Amino acid sequence: MINPVIQDFETEVLKGEFFYYLANLEIIRSMRYQDFASFLLLESDQGFDNGQDMKAFSHILREEFRITDIIGRVNHARFGVILPHADLKGAHSAGERIRERIENFFFNERQRRTISIGVACFPINISSIDIKTIISLAEEMLKAAKDDGGNKLYYKE
Repeated sequence: MINPVIQDFETEVLKGEFFYYLANLEIIRSMRYQDFASFLLLESDQGFDNGQDMKAFSHILREEFRITDIIGRVNHARFGVILPHADLKGAHSAGERIRERIENFFFNERQRRTISIGVACFPINISSIDIKTIISLAEEMLKAAKDDGGNKLYYKE
């Protein structure tokens, strides 16, 4: 059942505002307990033709990520995922698994899509608890992946 206060009706993942609220709490928790947290931004390289394609995309995200991972729709066609306790290696592995699954999935029984992914990891990439800095780095990595032709996962070591 969808909770319209915190979940996006079309995709059944968290709304952007609530996603960012939880992302901020996760970064604070990671700082407090000296643990990792990775932030992924995912975006279709071709966009979405309709709501059904976007719903199928979000369904794949919900299937592939762990139950403890936080998934949200951060704008019309961009999704974010917080991976608690995941370092860059874990985030890379999870991101590549999703990228490959989307690449091999048929939307509307005939059309394939690709996605680009930008990754930032606390505390490897960012040592402060400023969520805006982490988001900015993930956006920079996403832009670099798209500018390099798409269907890639980029992160900064």
